Amino acid sequence: MLGIATYSMKGPMQALIAVCIFSALSVFIAPFGLLVGAIVALVTLRISVTDGFKTLTWASLVNIVLTLMVTGTYWPAILAIMEYMLPIWVMSVILRQTNSLAAALQFAMVVAGLGLIGFYLMIPNPSEWWLAQFNQYIAPVLATSGVDYQLELITKMMDIVTMLLAVFAIILWFSILTIGRWWQSELYHPGQFKTDFYQLRLPKTTAYVAIVLAILGLALGEGNGLVSDLTAVVIVGLMFQGIAIAHHTVSIKKMHNVWLVGLYILLFIFPQTMLILATIGLVDTWMDFRNRWKKEEL
Repeated sequence: MLGIATYSMKGPMQALIAVCIFSALSVFIAPFGLLVGAIVALVTLRISVTDGFKTLTWASLVNIVLTLMVTGTYWPAILAIMEYMLPIWVMSVILRQTNSLAAALQFAMVVAGLGLIGFYLMIPNPSEWWLAQFNQYIAPVLATSGVDYQLELITKMMDIVTMLLAVFAIILWFSILTIGRWWQSELYHPGQFKTDFYQLRLPKTTAYVAIVLAILGLALGEGNGLVSDLTAVVIVGLMFQGIAIAHHTVSIKKMHNVWLVGLYILLFIFPQTMLILATIGLVDTWMDFRNRWKKEEL
């Protein structure tokens, strides 16, 4: 992956060639979109906001034209642009101006939160809407294929689809941005990415919002879909702060990296790990674990 970054930074033309190739490939193999966003981030962070926007524009045009040729519609390309291109460029601009991963992460959280609010305003009952989409588009395909499914389970899953999409968006956007930042660090400032990530700390307003949403959730009980979904957005942001604390702790305590491997395995297998990390991130707002570890080591 670092070789891709090295080639992209040889000149503006090389960056455009690389981003156009991967944008075209992403039409057929979606994961290549990660590299598209990372290149856009790298160019924006390293060269300029204008050059980053040019890279974004060419990647978008290639994706739209090729998608239109293959599918006959441009809507999948618009979704791709919103999924791993435009938000990454905006977050890169924020990171370039503030030199703060936390500020970029907070932007992603705000966008996801506003998206949830807008979605609920347009569709008061998202669960029923998602279930209707399933019955209209997916159920007939499953029936034709002879695949059995439990309608009760599907109905329960529809309750969390909106929340999962918001959480996925934040994780995807921030992960792509960190790839671009890591590339920049490895090529021009070795070790800087580690330092930046270790110090990731969301503002106290995030912690206060988390507390308010938790109280509202308890007060409203069941049927608080929007509050629950917004809570998930805050949790995933605080989770990244918890991960940063875990990395910093392993480093300053000179622990084996197997602890981090175990953490990511748990995070992948048990979603509850996200809540634990978010709680650590929330408490860190006042406890400041990282400075405490530093003082203990002195």
